[in-house]
Amino acid sequence: MHPRLPPAVVDHRNVEIGDNPLPRVLAIISFCLVSASAHADWSAANLQVTEAANSPQVAAVLAAADRVDAAIVAGDKTAFMAALAPDVVVNTPANRVSRREAIAGFFDHGKISYSSYHRVIEYVASRGADEVVLMGEEIYLPRDTADHAGKTVHRRFTDIWRLELGHWLLIIRQATISQVE
Repeated sequence: MHPRLPPAVVDHRNVEIGDNPLPRVLAIISFCLVSASAHADWSAANLQVTEAANSPQVAAVLAAADRVDAAIVAGDKTAFMAALAPDVVVNTPANRVSRREAIAGFFDHGKISYSSYHRVIEYVASRGADEVVLMGEEIYLPRDTADHAGKTVHRRFTDIWRLELGHWLLIIRQATISQVE
C-alpha cells in the first residue's frame, strides 16, 4: 500500500495536562478518529504498476492523483479544482458528460464528498512526454449528501493526465459504478 501520512497529526507533547490526563486522552482520540475516518490512498494491483511508479512522470501523476483524493476526503475544493485542467471533461458515474463548471457544482452541492477513498491501480503508462493514463478500481465511502452515503461504492475509472506548464492536470476522466454495498 502506498505510504501516506495521516491527514492530521496531533502533537501530544505540547498538550498541558498537569494532573488531568483528559486533554491528552481527548487529543489522542481526536487523532485516531481523524486518521481512521478520513483517508485517501492507493495500491498497485500488479508488478507493472509497481515498476511504472519508478518513472518520474508516473510518480508525479500518482502524487497528483493522491493530492486530489486527499482533497476530496478533506473537503478542500480549492486543491481539488487546482488539479483539473481548464478543458477537463468527465464521463461521470451518473452517466453524464460534465465540464469543469459542473464538476465544481458537484463539489459545492456535496455530490463529491467521501470519508475514505482508495484506488487500486491496475494500469498506468506514459503516453508520450506529457500524458499519463491511470486505470483501475476506486473504493470509497460517500458521506453527507453524496449519492449512496453510508455505503461502500466500487467504481471503475480511467484518468488521463497532461503536463501543463510544469503541473500534471487531469484532462479526461471516466468513472462507472460497478457495485454498491
